[in-house]
Amino acid sequence: MKRKIYLFFTIILALPLLVSLDPLITNSNYYAHYRSPEGIQFLSYSSQWDKDKLQELYEELLKNKHGEEIKLLQEVKVVGEGLGEYPHDDYYTKGIYHALTSSITLFHGNKYTEPHLYRETLSHEYGHHFTYYYFPEQHFPFSKWSQLRGLDHDTVRWDAFWNYSIGAYSLFPQEIIADDYLLLYGATSKVDVKDVLSHEAFYTMTMHDNQQLPNVLENSEVQSYFEKKTGFQIDKHRLLNTPILEEKNHNTLTFKVLDRSNVAYRLNVKLYKDNSLIADERLIAITPEDFDGEIQFALSDLYKTDYIEANFSILDLNTSIGFETPTFKLEFD
Repeated sequence: MKRKIYLFFTIILALPLLVSLDPLITNSNYYAHYRSPEGIQFLSYSSQWDKDKLQELYEELLKNKHGEEIKLLQEVKVVGEGLGEYPHDDYYTKGIYHALTSSITLFHGNKYTEPHLYRETLSHEYGHHFTYYYFPEQHFPFSKWSQLRGLDHDTVRWDAFWNYSIGAYSLFPQEIIADDYLLLYGATSKVDVKDVLSHEAFYTMTMHDNQQLPNVLENSEVQSYFEKKTGFQIDKHRLLNTPILEEKNHNTLTFKVLDRSNVAYRLNVKLYKDNSLIADERLIAITPEDFDGEIQFALSDLYKTDYIEANFSILDLNTSIGFETPTFKLEFD
């Protein structure tokens, strides 16, 4: 009953926002159609998408953690270019969730022609569906989730009801919690080591859109709250922590990290002498099967520096999930 009351007031207060995101009425001029066993309608408005691909898209959807709430999802449609359905005239939007109709629209279907290319977007949009069901009070600063997440007026915009803006996308609570779902429960994919060594994997990894917030993958209070409210356990192998400096000298930096294999750590470091940048390096370490929880980085010009500024890009090769740490500064005598 309490969940229903929260949901009622949330929808009433959010009505201006929700109506602004409401899709065009589904028309019959689709290229293909698939109906899932749960009754979800998958529709293609792109010539590149047939029934088989729509069924594969449904199978991608099932890779996301879900329960009874999936039966309330009404529709997933793939839209090609030129149909005038880009939200807020934003060509770069790849997907959107429509709360009033419990439906998802995926854009640029003529460009993204394989279901796996929508994996991250579909997980995020389903994250909206999932979190509106289990956390209907998410829009409010007094919600338990927002308190545990450490959200305040400096890091979040609470005016989504009347002032939603694509340009401020990552600052709205409903987008933050959808990305929390993406990292904690969303579909994953493996990473090829060669893409790590070429640095490409660090640019395409699945990460929270708001990197100014503390890392949800190491927020045990938020994780426990998700598990309690939803009944779904979080796979502990998805979790990633910020490295802790153990030792520094004029040749090597040593960090303590999670005792897990197949995690890539890239140290992004700038070296300074007399307040001038003398070197800019990116060093990669991949934890092996017999990993002991300690990684080292040898910097070529470290002995010449007064101080360094650095941060980590961290990527799990088993899931493609990662994050970037805040920049830290180390001084040397």
